Order: sequence, then structure tokens, then C-alpha cells
Amino acid sequence: MRVVNTQISASARGASGVWGARAAQPALLLGVLLFALPVRAFIDVRNNCGYAVTAFWRSGAGSTYNSRVLPGQVVRITFSGGVWIGGVIWGSRTGSINNGQATQLEFTIGADMGGGRKQDFYDVSVVNAYNTPARIRPLNPPSVSGSWCGSPTCILPSLTTFCTSPNYLAGADPACINKDGPGLVATSGTKAFKAKCPQAYAYSKDDATSMFACQWGTNYEVKFCP
Repeated sequence: MRVVNTQISASARGASGVWGARAAQPALLLGVLLFALPVRAFIDVRNNCGYAVTAFWRSGAGSTYNSRVLPGQVVRITFSGGVWIGGVIWGSRTGSINNGQATQLEFTIGADMGGGRKQDFYDVSVVNAYNTPARIRPLNPPSVSGSWCGSPTCILPSLTTFCTSPNYLAGADPACINKDGPGLVATSGTKAFKAKCPQAYAYSKDDATSMFACQWGTNYEVKFCP
């Protein structure tokens, strides 16, 4: 198995990603908050699909990186200082960079919780669309209990059967576009996604069952086709 190491310096990038707002919510502060001592963290992006996937990632409004990941291959993303704010990872079997047509794996690694403490937040999001089955799994959690260091997953077995109005198929992968996902309330369209992927964000305010947190210093695996 080949592992590609990719160093990302997240400290120089802005915090304009989706987790900038979510990480401030206190509801998931269920575990230990670590004082802000320097740590190294990584995310292993593993392709368990029977086809190659191009993995993309970026932090906030920073540069987008990518790597073609063959079946069974792993790409390791590391973070300077153990911090990655507003991070997002997505994959495409056709190499499309358009994350508006993709399952998104969202992270804030080392969110500032005040008082010199940091914590991680993460989620699987189909707010925009779903194109690839995916899971986030903490690799070395201090403990696991529900949304504390849990492993959110979203798998849809058949897009052509699942993707019906008001949602629709688009793109080369293809993807099922979540028409009402960016909205503030659940609709028949977002509820269709939520019924199949109860741990994933199906619309933008779907925090209660979709936001996960874990101790800062935890490493993670993103697996396509878990």
C-alpha cells in the first residue's frame, strides 16, 4: 500500500470555511478540551472504491490541492501545528473539482475554544450534493460516545433510484444535487437525504444530529466507499 504524505501549512490560511460558525456552538463540548500545546495531526484519505478517486482538499478560501488515489491507496494530509480551520475534503471519480456536486467531509482541527484550549469538529455533508459514499473515523480517540469521536457515514446504494424530484442528477460522476440543502429548514428533498444518511448534514441548520467533535490531537481517516 502506497502512502503519499502531503504537508499543509494551515496556520497561514483564513478561517472562512463552514466550520468557522459551527465550531463556536457549545452543545458538543462533551469531551476533554486540550490546552493549546503544539501537536501534529493528520488525516488519512483512503480509497476503498473499486475505481480511482481524485481527492481534493482545502482550508477556508485557501488553495485547493488534489491527488489521484487508486483503489486501496492512501493519501496522508498533515497539518503544521495541528491546526486546520474550515477544512473540506471531497472526491470525484472523474476528477471534477466542483465540490458543489460532491459529498463533503468538513473539519476544523484545533478550534480555539478560549482559555488556551482547542478541540476538533467534523462532519459529513450532503448539503450541496452526494456523489461518493464516505465516512470519517477518528483513529486514536480518547473515548467514543455518540457524537463525541463518532464515525459519521453516508452511503447511498443507488443514485438513479434515490435521486428523485425535487433533487436531481447532474455532473459526470454523477451527483445527486440536494436542491433545498443550502436552505434553513428541512424540506421533502432534504428529508430524503436525511432518511438514508441520518448522521450527515442534509441542510445548513442540521446541527443537532450531524455535528461531531473529538479531542484535539486526534488523527482521522476519511474513507471513500467504506
